[in-house]
Amino acid sequence: MTLTPPPRAEVFLVKNRLNSISTRAELELTDHNLRCTVKEYSKWVEKALGISDLKSRLQAGEAVAAFDFRRDRLKVTWLKQFLNAGFEVSEGGSLRWLVSLVYPTGVLALVEVVDGWDVHNQWRQALPPN
Repeated sequence: MTLTPPPRAEVFLVKNRLNSISTRAELELTDHNLRCTVKEYSKWVEKALGISDLKSRLQAGEAVAAFDFRRDRLKVTWLKQFLNAGFEVSEGGSLRWLVSLVYPTGVLALVEVVDGWDVHNQWRQALPPN
């Protein structure tokens, strides 16, 4: 996976901070929204979204949004656990999502963090913590 600067990047949705099970997604930043679209099936994402047909929707080519938050309502926290290449995001009282710009575990994550440092900084500037 090659990390790209804003406004669009392939990312990983991570189940939680203690369990790095992840699934591929696409992050898109517009003037008004931050949208994350699921790109592969995951049972935990299906459960988090409260749907039972994620697999069939994805197989049919449907764009399934994990979240679509307004930028002016975002709550963003960049996480040192992900070497500042991942963040927690929510809007108001919504579910909090963990998003990693790099594969979330192992040596590959460290290599991607170092190689993509400039791009990570661009994302951090586009999505400042609050």
